[in-house]
Amino acid sequence: FIHQEHVYYLPCGLETGLPLRFLRTGLLIGELKKGRFEPSQALAMALRIEEYPVVLNLSEEDERVARYLKGETISLLPEEGPIKGWCLVAYRGFSLGWAKGNNMTLKNKYYPGWRLQ
Repeated sequence: FIHQEHVYYLPCGLETGLPLRFLRTGLLIGELKKGRFEPSQALAMALRIEEYPVVLNLSEEDERVARYLKGETISLLPEEGPIKGWCLVAYRGFSLGWAKGNNMTLKNKYYPGWRLQ
């Protein structure tokens, strides 16, 4: 369901166009911005790493976990890249959020309000 450039995944059987207001209208999948789709943080949190084709799964020894959670750009190791487009960043198999790949770097798209100081 698309409403004002926001794309939602609605529960099965939910009618659209009802004269009711909802606190949450299903799962926010993403937004349509300037002719392209940008996935939402909510979608990243709802996905398992097996459900998305491009995943960077970081381990507890990797210092890039803290860099990602701070909102910094991440460099890829030679065996991990190159990556172009959206990448799901995970920690020990659990989704954290999105990054946008540009060859051997990932531009951080982690939700700004959740970033570490």
